[in-house]
Amino acid sequence: MGRQRDRPLMGPLDVHRELAGLRYPESVALHPDGDRVACVLGTRAYVLALDGERRPVPGGEPQALTRWLPDGRLLLAAGGDRVEVRHGTTLEPLWQARVTGEIEDLIPGGDGTVLVRLADPGSERDGSHLGLRVPDPGDPFVRVPGGRLRRLVRFRVGDATPRPLPAPTVWDADWRDGRALAVTSADETPAGYYRPRLDLIDDTGLRTLHRTAWQLSRPRLAPGGRAAVVVEGLSIVSGRVLYVDLDGGGVSRLGEIDDVTDLGWLDERTLWFTGWDGTGVHGGVLDTGGRVIHRWTARGTIGGRDGQPSLSPDRSGTLVAACWESPGQPPEVAVAALADGDWKPVTALNAALARLAVSQEEITWTGHDGLPVSGLLLTTPGDGPRPLVVIAHGGPTWLWSSSFAPAESNQLAVPLAHAGAAVLLPNPRGSSGRGQDYARAVIGRFGEADLADVLAGVDHLTSTGVADPDRMAIMGLSYGGYLTAWAVTRTRRFRAAVVLSGVSDWLSFSTGSNLGGGFDPLYHAGADPATPEGREFLAARSPVHHAANVTTPTLVLHGDQDRTTPVGQAEQLYRAWSGAGVSTQLVVYPREGHELVEDAHRADAAERVIGWLTGGGVL
Repeated sequence: MGRQRDRPLMGPLDVHRELAGLRYPESVALHPDGDRVACVLGTRAYVLALDGERRPVPGGEPQALTRWLPDGRLLLAAGGDRVEVRHGTTLEPLWQARVTGEIEDLIPGGDGTVLVRLADPGSERDGSHLGLRVPDPGDPFVRVPGGRLRRLVRFRVGDATPRPLPAPTVWDADWRDGRALAVTSADETPAGYYRPRLDLIDDTGLRTLHRTAWQLSRPRLAPGGRAAVVVEGLSIVSGRVLYVDLDGGGVSRLGEIDDVTDLGWLDERTLWFTGWDGTGVHGGVLDTGGRVIHRWTARGTIGGRDGQPSLSPDRSGTLVAACWESPGQPPEVAVAALADGDWKPVTALNAALARLAVSQEEITWTGHDGLPVSGLLLTTPGDGPRPLVVIAHGGPTWLWSSSFAPAESNQLAVPLAHAGAAVLLPNPRGSSGRGQDYARAVIGRFGEADLADVLAGVDHLTSTGVADPDRMAIMGLSYGGYLTAWAVTRTRRFRAAVVLSGVSDWLSFSTGSNLGGGFDPLYHAGADPATPEGREFLAARSPVHHAANVTTPTLVLHGDQDRTTPVGQAEQLYRAWSGAGVSTQLVVYPREGHELVEDAHRADAAERVIGWLTGGGVL
């Protein structure tokens, strides 16, 4: 078959180099009056007027989090371990205090208090935090069970010394009227996050409200102190809303809404929410009876903590702010009415890069058992059939959403489309955005139901003439890296594969990963590596034990400090593949964790991937 006639205007590496200049607003916080927004750009905090005027927050150390106190003063985390309050038009320091450890969240109270969630030096971080340990200067490094926790401490603005709250390790928390509502676990490692409980905590002690086999996030105490809500779902978390009666102790599902990622109280009877909806987002207002008062959907992506959609409302609950992007709109600080979700950019940080946008079409195909499956197809103008690159997302309970330049897998989706490829970003069962039943359909069926869905998408694109069946590749990061390695043990249709930070052996993952003993029992439906049956189950789904089936040339990229999918996973894959005579290359990047962050490493990886796909006859 002939190659695409219309060549791209820019080479893929040029596009990747330009996309490295994207500025992502983080920690977006709308002032209670709704007239300005605080955010972090790079390592500097700013306050923005709604007309886009930008004022940097003074300070020499990196600034990571911005929040507003109810009285309108700016709350800030700086230097990793310092809490600050700024005031006035010049944002001068009013109060500072330090903690021991790394600040993960600041939760302002309505009474001049601040709750700080922090991670002890040496504590483990999950893949959303690059799978790195919190720095610890100790030599030697010593670890014992029950140490190196994520903790809660409270300050009253003006205090020099924090007061600790009695709790085990804490993953998420809210703070109101001297009480904390927290997602906790007995296990201090990220594996404990997969066995959570919901606790109510004050100075006198702790009361457990709810235990679950699923995951919890975004606990929120209601005004008046008689109720609370929390999101229950899978992994990162996108899920259903639970209502907790703090007087009676009952826990029940609140309404039918699903794939919520963030929410908060507007008053004692109503809440705002946001989350995923297919490859887009949704949001609105619901009441404590579960009735949806307003609900909007939008084709785009709302930024937030851990990559999940999150909103910041004003005190009236009419206006919200967030980082917003869509296929044709680079990420910007934006505001919208909570009732309609009509996003209006406040900044133009990335306007010069809008010309790099490619066509993004949401497509649907039929899975192996008749279930509809969807994903995004990225292309530039030209005729088909064209080379196909499939990029599997991580998770597995994650998704590809409609964004300007999908960031996962070293932000290569848009550059590959500029190279003339059709880029398929599939959301097979196990993904977010389609409800909990769809997300849970992968449990106990790793590499079976989801891979079948992905391959059905490939068949759909070849049968419709979009893709050239002789020039196809597959790649992915984290769980997407696993699915890539697993795919080439099941099929020989791909001419090249790229595994980034992937899992190759579920047996060694169970003891080597900082998620081991949490993530894997959940997704492997309780398969126990301590039993012969469990070991057989895990080995049967581990790529390294099926190397004899592989002929696809495979590039393996990994960070040497990754503790979520440790670099040993890459080394095992390399040894298994090369031992079986497969064309293989292993590239290990020093100082990197679960994803590459150093500019030179990201550029090097992009060049290697493009070269691997070109040399393999795909591009």
